[in-house]
Amino acid sequence: MTYRHQVFSPKSTIVGCALLLLAACNDSSGGNRVTGQGGSSTGGKSGSGGTTSSSNGGSQTAGAAGSTSTGGSGGSGGTTSSSNGGGAGSSSNKTGGNTGSSQGGTTATANSGGQTVGAGGNVAGASGNRDAGTTSGGTGGPGGNSGGSTGQAGSTGTAGQTGTPGIDGGLTSSCTGKAWPTADATKAGPFQVKAEKGVGPLAGYTPDPIYGDKQQRFNIYRPSTLESSGYCHPILVWSNGHTDNPEQNPPDCVVDSGANKWCGQYLPVMQHLASHGFVVIASLSTTTSKGDPLPSITGLNWLLEQAEDSKSAYYHRLDTAHIGAFGHSEGGMATCMMAKDPRFSAISTVSGTSTISTIYAPAVFFCGGKETNFDPPMCDSNLKVANTITTQPSMLIDALDEDHGSWAYDGASGVAISGFAAWFRLHLMGDTAQRKRFYGDGCTFCTDSRVKVVYRNSLMSQ
Repeated sequence: MTYRHQVFSPKSTIVGCALLLLAACNDSSGGNRVTGQGGSSTGGKSGSGGTTSSSNGGSQTAGAAGSTSTGGSGGSGGTTSSSNGGGAGSSSNKTGGNTGSSQGGTTATANSGGQTVGAGGNVAGASGNRDAGTTSGGTGGPGGNSGGSTGQAGSTGTAGQTGTPGIDGGLTSSCTGKAWPTADATKAGPFQVKAEKGVGPLAGYTPDPIYGDKQQRFNIYRPSTLESSGYCHPILVWSNGHTDNPEQNPPDCVVDSGANKWCGQYLPVMQHLASHGFVVIASLSTTTSKGDPLPSITGLNWLLEQAEDSKSAYYHRLDTAHIGAFGHSEGGMATCMMAKDPRFSAISTVSGTSTISTIYAPAVFFCGGKETNFDPPMCDSNLKVANTITTQPSMLIDALDEDHGSWAYDGASGVAISGFAAWFRLHLMGDTAQRKRFYGDGCTFCTDSRVKVVYRNSLMSQ
């Protein structure tokens, strides 16, 4: 289906019906987030330190490597200890934290003439745009303080496996934080919002309908207290509708009704999701369904790299195991195209879909009852897509009084905007209080007079 330029004047009829695809919850009990079991990861073998020539110096034995850990991260290797150069190194097994990397044993230097233990091989967990962790050989330990020879390099570590697609997004997370409390999805969340504009790599198909041959970067909308909140913030990847942006970006992207320009109208959506604690990365490309990789995937890959960069504000602040994708119109098409990426834990679209052949995450679609200028009507075409999803929960909600663009002006309590917040709070934050809005008999949306629940597959009844 081809999407023309959408005009977002409130309550106007634009280009089709608003469709929001929501994926179902990850386990039979509903909202509880389940972390996938990571593969075993083995630190590299410790290198042998040099033997000292001091009369007081005894040789040391390297500590044993750490035990296998849950979540794809290996345990720390044994720490060696020595006193006055003698003594064998003691070993200790540790369970790794929620990180995507595991380290070999740490080194300990004898006070006099002892050996130092070579560092074990580092094992990088899966993160960012990497499908599997890379491995590197351990660094050989230096010789003893008095006359010891240089230790041998440690052997290469074994790469940690990723988690379970669709449950923990197929990735592990290096962030540890507090459990998320519940919140009212129909109201602004507790966080003040900060916008970072024009960041990240250049991305997007050219010529762009608005920017021509000038590739654009990304805007990020996120809590202003990211560094001190104490939470691990899930990632949301937003894809614009055709010729649109998350907000105005003069001089090219502006809203000017007199000139029939309607670029930059999603800011209320971005702010609402960020106020609930999500970090939303939004491409400035205005044709988000084109490109290889799609611009939204380029942005996600970059943000995942930032999550592991110690110089970045996002370092260990993001829950990289829980990532959602959502979009409008052509951006809904792009979201469906990204559904085959196992890193996503939930997806949703409004007024736009495309064929989904593989999906790892629950999905919910929104469409508008007043989107009647499509052939076939938008809700009908969206139903065909929702109906093909059998391995994940799938739901289609018709907002009866909405057209192609008016949903974005309905505020926090609007069907699609509150639906986005509730869906992603459930599947990315473990906020199980949101489950009743979508799942089970008598779900909240099922009895909402503003909507018609057009379709729910059998997995939504649990």
